[in-house]
Amino acid sequence: MEITVIFGSNTGNKRQFIEEAVCRLMKAAGPVVKASSYYETEPWGFECEDAFYNRIVIFNSRLKPESFLAKALEIEKQLGRIRHAGNRYESRPIDIDILFCESLLIHTAELIVPHPRIAERNFVLVPLNELMPDFEHPQLHQKISVLLT
Repeated sequence: MEITVIFGSNTGNKRQFIEEAVCRLMKAAGPVVKASSYYETEPWGFECEDAFYNRIVIFNSRLKPESFLAKALEIEKQLGRIRHAGNRYESRPIDIDILFCESLLIHTAELIVPHPRIAERNFVLVPLNELMPDFEHPQLHQKISVLLT
């Protein structure tokens, strides 16, 4: 199953955190199909002087989406991510979010796919458009290229 993931980092060696997270997920889940360029973006949802690096990677995963998420959260923790109760957005060494699992719709307590805020975030839409401009969002029924405009 192809699982589309966004990686973000705004502390430390940002590119190295993202590369390490990608490598660990490849070992756990399966090979990379495609990867976007790196994008430097302003923080979204909170004030901070440290810009983010973001990159989207599509994996050919042997894991089911829920298992992939569990592995991603484990890797975040291994790389120093600490989630604070109440602080939804804050600086972090690594953030891993599942955007799509092919065209599946998943809505559980642990996982919502497609990611619910894709259409609000250019830092997601720009690299998605680089990789898959003609992919139709399975809920919004619009191509990524159209959502970006």
